[in-house]
Amino acid sequence: MELRDHKCYYGGQDMNFAVFSDDLCRARYLESIVLPIGQSRIDVYEIQPGVKSHWVVVQQKDGEKNLWKCFTRRGRNFPENQAAGFPRKIKAEIIQKVPQLAQESSALVA
Repeated sequence: MELRDHKCYYGGQDMNFAVFSDDLCRARYLESIVLPIGQSRIDVYEIQPGVKSHWVVVQQKDGEKNLWKCFTRRGRNFPENQAAGFPRKIKAEIIQKVPQLAQESSALVA
């Protein structure tokens, strides 16, 4: 999956996301989805990496669940990567900026 195809969802305290990167990124609002159950509204966003970004990590929280997605630059694209495949230098940089990822994902420290 490419970063440009990845959607992030925000629905208040129970459903939200965070973006980490080595350069500024933009979360761009796309649409709102109204759920018939309880008339809840979920906002949908896409992440646009910074011009100088080499990597982007997205944390999506849904209740008690944390889902981490890691993307690294390849030319103009940002394909999703398994953290275990990152070069050691990038892993160290990510762990420094996102220490909770290392605690929750043993693949990153491998």
